[in-house]
Amino acid sequence: MTDSVVAAGEDRIGALPDDTLRIVLSFLPSCESVCTCVLARRWRHLWKSVPTVVFYEEEETRFVTSLLLLRDQAPLREFVFISFLDGTPQDAELWLRYAASCQVKVLRLAVHRYDFTERLPLPDMTLVCHQLTTLDICSVTLEERTLDFSSCPVLDVLEMQDCEINAEKISCQSLRHLSMDTCSFPEDVRTRISCPGLAALELTENVGLTPFLESMPSLVTASARFDTEWSEREEPYDHCLNGGYYGHCGEDSCLACHRIDVEDDVCVLLDGLCGAVDLKLISTPEMELAKSETLPKLDLEYDLIPLHFAQIICTRDFKWRHTFTKLKTLYLSEWCLAADFSGLVYFLQHSPILEKLTLALKICEQESLNIKDDSYKPSKEYLISKNLKVVEIKCCYEAESIHHIVEILINLGVPPENINIPHNHESSDRK
Repeated sequence: MTDSVVAAGEDRIGALPDDTLRIVLSFLPSCESVCTCVLARRWRHLWKSVPTVVFYEEEETRFVTSLLLLRDQAPLREFVFISFLDGTPQDAELWLRYAASCQVKVLRLAVHRYDFTERLPLPDMTLVCHQLTTLDICSVTLEERTLDFSSCPVLDVLEMQDCEINAEKISCQSLRHLSMDTCSFPEDVRTRISCPGLAALELTENVGLTPFLESMPSLVTASARFDTEWSEREEPYDHCLNGGYYGHCGEDSCLACHRIDVEDDVCVLLDGLCGAVDLKLISTPEMELAKSETLPKLDLEYDLIPLHFAQIICTRDFKWRHTFTKLKTLYLSEWCLAADFSGLVYFLQHSPILEKLTLALKICEQESLNIKDDSYKPSKEYLISKNLKVVEIKCCYEAESIHHIVEILINLGVPPENINIPHNHESSDRK
């Protein structure tokens, strides 16, 4: 037997340097890493300076607080709490402040309550953390009227899921990636998002008033999918209750149109999105068919009236005539076809270097747009991007309506050889 063979019973792990052992312990949940203190005298205090604090299982509040109080003030690479919580908002706030005091870099907080309709209220989210790069929060209520992350000067990624947001403004100069999924915005005021350095934005099925987006000149990818289940909500914010497309139905009882009239001098979405290179705008609630007498200027015998944000918000924003000078890839759902195809026409007119357009339509075999025999013809010449090489129409079935849409695209200046209709393709606007 050679000298390289380790003698039986030798503690090879214990021979590793302390820093290496801390790295090994960082892969364990904190409730397991703290148990290593009984292995040997050398291990007694190692867990106190592990660079991660992780709680995945159902933990008692007292245990979590005690562990943090006994831990050293060693720098934290990551603090993760994804668990049920039986404590109070003050407990969670204490944990967050501890993580900030250890100059945490990645902070993830997903608080599950035994009553799934409840969210954990966080009265004060003013974090002072100069090393924080990623903040991921889930199932909490943010009660502050302003979410100002100026005290986190290197914050790069902010993710919010199932959060109730009461802020009138969200501000972060350093932020490059923002994701807000199934969050609830205020009912009485639009939240203003001021993140000029954003490169990626994702807004997915949020409810409440659509937020104002300030200018984002560095934006590369953006996706906005709004409230697909609005009909199940008590208050359909930013949805005309009377089927009005332009947001001016004239009914005093329609709060959405009244708000739009009051805010008539402000662009809501497109001011922030017009710098994107890759853009998705999706809105797919229940649809209703309305006779064209309600919209006399339409060239359709019947027009789809989607009762959702896209017609009201985007059409209102169109008057600002933003040009999408960097846009190369565009993905739209059927909302862009309503009212003289104004959404589709607008983007074709105002995207000078557009290369690919995808239309994801939920027109099934039994449904039809019932377009008149005389296909839509633009009243003036439209400037279609010469770079537009692919127009892909995704639909459940190749209904007759799709052929009318193709004719309209050709009349708008799209070469027929650039239009592609995948057969038997199920609508994929959830991608």
